[in-house]
Amino acid sequence: MRINSQRNESIAKEKEKQQKGHRARLCEKLITGANDNLLDYEIVELMLFLIIKRKDTKPIAKNLIAKFKSIDKIISASKEELLTIDGVGESTFKALRIIDAVIKSVVKSKMAKRNVVDCFEDVLNYCKCYMKNLIEEELRIIFLNSINEVIKDDIIKKGSINEIEASPRMVVKTCIENGASGFVLVHNHPSGDPTPSQDDIYVTKKIKEAAEVFNIKLHDHIIIGGDRAVSFRNLLIIK
Repeated sequence: MRINSQRNESIAKEKEKQQKGHRARLCEKLITGANDNLLDYEIVELMLFLIIKRKDTKPIAKNLIAKFKSIDKIISASKEELLTIDGVGESTFKALRIIDAVIKSVVKSKMAKRNVVDCFEDVLNYCKCYMKNLIEEELRIIFLNSINEVIKDDIIKKGSINEIEASPRMVVKTCIENGASGFVLVHNHPSGDPTPSQDDIYVTKKIKEAAEVFNIKLHDHIIIGGDRAVSFRNLLIIK
């Protein structure tokens, strides 16, 4: 029995040594700038290193990728979904939520104190970050001041845009309340297809007309569909 105990202890120490070596190599790969060659599950492993100190995290990372398909879907997944993965607990869920919040904060900060019209890619990245994985439609407004800087942004309605009761009045009223001189409309298509519907186009034009009465400019309407996006301005639907 003594021999078996020593053998098991020796095996455990060897596994721990191998795991430490694996973690060190993966971290070095990231730190030295070779992260472009990291696989998605390896990046997830790196995140899990911060949470799970000793356990082998490679199987957990691979299972997460297998279930959610991408890193952004992992960090935005619901608690119920995450806890179905063996090895993922409450602390892992909370840590992933923190990572998600940090990423969104960084993306949002890139729009701060900048002319939104001049940093369109940053606006798109921001909208995608917040909206591409939503399972229901949301209508968001990015409120702008007189030099097109972001005042704030807000979700004003959940549900299809054509279902929003008196939407032009609601949008204009909200712009006035926030002291906005201009705004960008954003909504998502959970189907993944950002192609505007006829209702999307009709309601957008009505909102634009209503806003112009109060000298408030609709700069764009962006539809997010998964990783794709459509700009009404680029399509010349609004000018």
